[in-house]
Amino acid sequence: MSNQFMFADEASQQNTKLPTEYWKILIVDDEPEVHAVTKLALNDFNFLGRGLKFYSAFSGEEAKKLIDEHPDAAILLLDVVMETDDAGLQVARYIREKADNHFTRIILRTGQPGQAPERTVIVNYDINDYKSKTELTAQKLFTAVMSSLRSYRDIMSIDQSRHGLEKIISASTNLYALQPMNSFVDGLVQQLSWVIGGAKQTLYATANEEGTSYKVLAAHGEDSQVSVGQTLRSVIPSKALAELENVIANHGSFYGDDFVLLYCRSHCRAHGSVLFIGGRSRTLTADDHHVLQLFAENVQLAQDNVVCLEDSDHFLARLADQLMLHNANHFNNVLDGSREGRIAYRLSQAVNADEAEATALAWSLFAQARPLLDCASTAVAANETTCQQRVARSLKALTHGQHDATQKAHRALMERLERWDGLGLPEGKQGSDIALSTQVLLLTEQLVDWFEEETSDADIKTRLDDEKGRYYSPEFLEQALKLLPELRNL
Repeated sequence: MSNQFMFADEASQQNTKLPTEYWKILIVDDEPEVHAVTKLALNDFNFLGRGLKFYSAFSGEEAKKLIDEHPDAAILLLDVVMETDDAGLQVARYIREKADNHFTRIILRTGQPGQAPERTVIVNYDINDYKSKTELTAQKLFTAVMSSLRSYRDIMSIDQSRHGLEKIISASTNLYALQPMNSFVDGLVQQLSWVIGGAKQTLYATANEEGTSYKVLAAHGEDSQVSVGQTLRSVIPSKALAELENVIANHGSFYGDDFVLLYCRSHCRAHGSVLFIGGRSRTLTADDHHVLQLFAENVQLAQDNVVCLEDSDHFLARLADQLMLHNANHFNNVLDGSREGRIAYRLSQAVNADEAEATALAWSLFAQARPLLDCASTAVAANETTCQQRVARSLKALTHGQHDATQKAHRALMERLERWDGLGLPEGKQGSDIALSTQVLLLTEQLVDWFEEETSDADIKTRLDDEKGRYYSPEFLEQALKLLPELRNL
C-alpha cells in the first residue's frame, strides 16, 4: 500500500465530524495499510443514525486485550495469519470461549486462503463471514459490514428483550412483596424500549398526591441510573417541557420527530403517570402507537393495584392501632379476660417493666396469627422458610402500625423462628438482636401449652434449662423460672 492511502485516511478523519454514537469496529491485522484502507472505505458509513468508530490491533495478543476492553464491539474484522499462521483463529476461539462473547460478529479476512481453508474454518470456528482480501472490494466490504451490523442489532435486541422479560417475570412472581413496583415497571420499560425498535432514553414517572411533580420511577438507556428518583422535568430535553405540560393537562399523548410523551391515566388516583421516550432509532408506526397505548393502560393498572393494596395495608394498620389503643384504655379488663395476657404482662414486668403493658397488649394480635404460624408441617428449614414468607406477606399491613403494641406483635411474628444462638430463620439474628418482647411472647405461648397439658414444674424447668442460650436468653429464663409457680396460677 502506498503512503497516499495513509495520508488520505488521516485527512478524511480531520474533515469529517463524527456522530455522537458509534458502532464499534475492531480491526485486527498486522499490516497498517489494511487498517488505513478499511477506515477509508467505511469513512462515511452510517447505520440507524450511527457511524463507525474503529479500534486497531496488530497482533493476536493485542487483539485479545482489545476484545477484553471493548466487549460491546459490533464487528471484528480479523486477519488469520499474523505473528503465527493461526493467530487469527486463536483470537476467534478466545472471543467465543474465554471472553464468552457470542454477540460480536466476526468477519475473517485472509490474504492466504490456503493457510485456512474456508470450509474447515467455518465448521470448526464460530465466525460469521469469511472473505479473501483479494475479493474484498470497497463495495463488498460495505455489504459485509452492513449485513453484520443488522445481525448484531437483531441479536442485541433479542438479548435485551430476554433480559426485560426476565425482569418482568421475576417481578410478577412476587408482585406484592416489599416495593415490587420499581422492578416490575423497570422490566416493562426496558422491554418496551426494544419492542419499538430501540431508544436512547425511556422514562416512566409517577405523580405525587397533588399532581404538582412527576418523579422518575423507572428508566432505561442514557443516564438511567442518574434519572431514577429525579423529577421528570429535570431530566427530559427542554424542547419537551412545553409538550409535557400539555400532555399532563389534557391526559393525552404527543408523538414528535425525536420523542414521545404519553399520559398513563390512573383509575384510583387523581393523577396518573407519564411515559417519555427519546432518541428513537426509527419512525413509529400505527402498531407502535397501539403498543405504547397498551403499555400505558396496563402498567398503570398494575400500579393502581399495588397502590390499592398499600392503602388497604395502611387501613388495616390503623384498625390494629385503634384496637390496641382501645385495649390500653381498658387494660384491666384485658388482663381479666386473658390468661396469656396476664402471663406476658408478669414476665415482661420481671425483665423490662417499661414495656410490660405494650407487650401484654401485643399478645392479642400475636395470638390471632397462630394459624399462620402453624403453616409448616415439619421442622425442615425449607418449610419453615416458606412459612415465614407466608407470615410476612399476610401481616405486611402491621409494618405500618404506629402503636407500640402493634409494632411488638409484628416483630414477634417476624422473629418467631429466630434463635438466641443465631441458628434461626430467616435472618439468623443472634442475642440481643432479638427483641425481649419477642422472647416474652414466645415463652408465654410455650408455657400456656405446657400448663394446659399439665406438665409439671420440674419437667418445664428441665426443658427450659436445655433451651438456655439456644432459643432464649439465659438471664431471661432465670427470671422466668423464678416466677414459674406464680405464672401457673395466673
